[in-house]
Amino acid sequence: MKTITLTLSIILLLLAIACSGANENKAVKTPLRAEPTPVPTSTIPKDGDYPAKGKVTKINNELGSIELDHEEIVGVMPRMIMEFYVKNKAELKPLKVGDQVDFVLEYKHPTETIVSIKKAK
Repeated sequence: MKTITLTLSIILLLLAIACSGANENKAVKTPLRAEPTPVPTSTIPKDGDYPAKGKVTKINNELGSIELDHEEIVGVMPRMIMEFYVKNKAELKPLKVGDQVDFVLEYKHPTETIVSIKKAK
């Protein structure tokens, strides 16, 4: 009887070891996925002059600034309403709210200044 009990105990022990080993192998076989590392991109425009179009929404002759509802300025910014300083305040005199304008935006990191602005033809 002792031999049967000992044999059964050994069989149960071997089965327990075999079952626990099977779970470990499954975990090892599961491939791990590496997520790609995002590549940072520069959001700072290159220094230079950029042609653009927009509609005058406000003019401040004293400060020499103009607010424009402008189209996308490719390479600089998306379409938006924004206030800009104008290099030559005299170019603001003939303009009024509602005018469609063509302008040149000078970007020199980190500033934007309108260097030329005229009514659109």
